[in-house]
Amino acid sequence: MKYIIPLFLFFWFSAHSVFAQQVPYRTMPVSSDIYTVQVKANCSWGKYPIIELGSDEYVCLNFDRLSENSSARLRYKLVHCNADWKPSSLSDIEYVDGFNDNLILDYEPSMGSTVGYTNFQVEIPNNDIRLKVSGNYAVIVTEEDNPDDVLLTACFSVIETQVKLSGTMSSITDIDANKGHQQISFVVDYGSNTLRDPLSEIKTFVRQNNRFDTQKQVKPTYLQPGKLRYEQNRDLIFEAGNEYRRFESTSYRYNGLNVESVDFQDPFYFTNIVPDKIRARKAYSYDQDQNGRFLIHSRDLNENSFDYACDYFITNFYLPMEQPILENIYVNGDFTYDTFSDKYLMKYDNLTRQYQLSLLLKQGAYNYMYLTKEGNRFSPAKMEGNYFETENEYTVSVYYKPPGQQYDKLIGFLLIKK
Repeated sequence: MKYIIPLFLFFWFSAHSVFAQQVPYRTMPVSSDIYTVQVKANCSWGKYPIIELGSDEYVCLNFDRLSENSSARLRYKLVHCNADWKPSSLSDIEYVDGFNDNLILDYEPSMGSTVGYTNFQVEIPNNDIRLKVSGNYAVIVTEEDNPDDVLLTACFSVIETQVKLSGTMSSITDIDANKGHQQISFVVDYGSNTLRDPLSEIKTFVRQNNRFDTQKQVKPTYLQPGKLRYEQNRDLIFEAGNEYRRFESTSYRYNGLNVESVDFQDPFYFTNIVPDKIRARKAYSYDQDQNGRFLIHSRDLNENSFDYACDYFITNFYLPMEQPILENIYVNGDFTYDTFSDKYLMKYDNLTRQYQLSLLLKQGAYNYMYLTKEGNRFSPAKMEGNYFETENEYTVSVYYKPPGQQYDKLIGFLLIKK
């Protein structure tokens, strides 16, 4: 028998999960009944949501709705954005071919799960809507009967490659050498293309592990004929962090990786993660992580049914500590959408002497880490440590907007791995 989350538990989990529709746009739920939002290129796990303009590639948006109204018809539209993920000045007709307001026709009620939900999926472009220009796009999802009530936003990019990029990552940085930081360097080769003023026409953004909070806009250090060099720039230095922690809640019947117990307390399953330890100021230990990603998965089901048959477990995180610290501690991973809202804030329990957090998560394999708020940024230093050996991913996105053009073209993308 399926259960819709009773009101008292629903409000418990969602009290801090209603996000205002955010501009700049980011991939995240806006409504408290939206869960497990994923955007992938070609529906391939681990692929960045970037597709080539005019190609056969597509992005796949997948999410669940947990509510008594979960079967309501949903619509989506696209908003074209500039490099900063704020809406561009283009009108609909300038960036899409077709109708920019369509029903999501691919949906499936959950099957065999204790928590009831409806899984929705849409691929873009499709027969109803095609993309005419490159750049950033936000998908806005609403109910058909409540078009002003946004349920979620999802972001992807369309590239028209016009430059060649190459880059490296080094633990020898302008701050320290083989200690707690990593520094990237890269070259944008625009060849014979004409740039009248590269400093104003080109916008370049870098991120670590696709974390929105680490994003930096950087200027080239050197200008050469046909090339922009980005090196020896302190803005390209990042805390090295540590490998992500991992757990797997992939079965009702036995404990997965780093899961202490799976218990059924009618009507829900509870996953208790093995209590974590602070990893700062310890020896570095390699672990093959997925740099913050999560994979919906169950060992008890057929792979083709994961989207609509995997269950939702109440997942409990524990971080023992003799005394609370001054800084706030947040759980972070792709499943938190880098929101750092109170929903992902650890709470200290004086009785058990540990930080705790409960989240409703779909069965699967998850990466996560603990970050503390340090001023206006979030840092792994106190909980995870910073180790130069850490294997991170860095992405470089290059946008072009010549004089008279109304929007930022995405003309280059580079993935740098250690």
